[in-house]
Amino acid sequence: MTELAGAALDLAKLGLPVFPVWSVRPLGPRLVCSCPKAGNCTSPGKHPMVARGVTEATIDTERVSFLWRMHPDANIGLATRAIAVIDIDPRHGGDGALAELEGKHSKLPATWRVATGGAGEHIYFHALAGHSPIRNSVGQLGPGIDVRGVGGYVIAPPSRHVSGRHYRWDCDPAQTALAVLPAWVAELLHRPTKAKSATEWRLLVANEAAEGRRNDTVARLAGHLLRRYVDPHVVLDLSLSWNATRCSPPLPPEEVERIVNSIAGRELRRRGGE
Repeated sequence: MTELAGAALDLAKLGLPVFPVWSVRPLGPRLVCSCPKAGNCTSPGKHPMVARGVTEATIDTERVSFLWRMHPDANIGLATRAIAVIDIDPRHGGDGALAELEGKHSKLPATWRVATGGAGEHIYFHALAGHSPIRNSVGQLGPGIDVRGVGGYVIAPPSRHVSGRHYRWDCDPAQTALAVLPAWVAELLHRPTKAKSATEWRLLVANEAAEGRRNDTVARLAGHLLRRYVDPHVVLDLSLSWNATRCSPPLPPEEVERIVNSIAGRELRRRGGE
């Protein structure tokens, strides 16, 4: 059994649903995704190997053992269903933004923490029982701070990052208590978001969207246009054009189409309730 296979099985035994994610491999002097797109992959070492993605995450140890027998070197995707993960990206000011939040509210309690392969940090919490679910968000808590909740996933240790570094626990999850998400964090995540001004939308359209913000920004733009009754086909064409010129690197066109279709379906259901 490989180290990755053993780690995936250990997480499943802790009740954390997992699924295999493409790993990285050498190609000349650099590492690239082990998926068929290799050096052209826009999310190396981070996207699902299984057809239905995160929805196939499981805690069934027999299933997990089978999946990693089939893919012994697969990275580990961990579905954030009953847990919430705060993703700190220092490259975008996440460490400073977190320090500011903790100074205003209170320090985050001791809990599971992971040093990510991209030099950031994942901070794990139990989602608050009996409260509204924690959703995925980008930048809602502050610049460089993303949250993964219902429907999301994170890459778990000891998966390998395209940088060559491995994701690493700062504790043993089997021996360390997982803290409950602080109430002040949940309140910030559940507060209504203020409508963007025209200037903010112009900046959003004009600025580059780096990896980790591309999907969310495409969804925001599509939702903004659809809410104003722009034809969905026009929204898709505009989204594809914006993706090609502003996303770094651009998302695959089929991913943009999936996002727009999802937002369009949500908007159609909303109109049905008007």
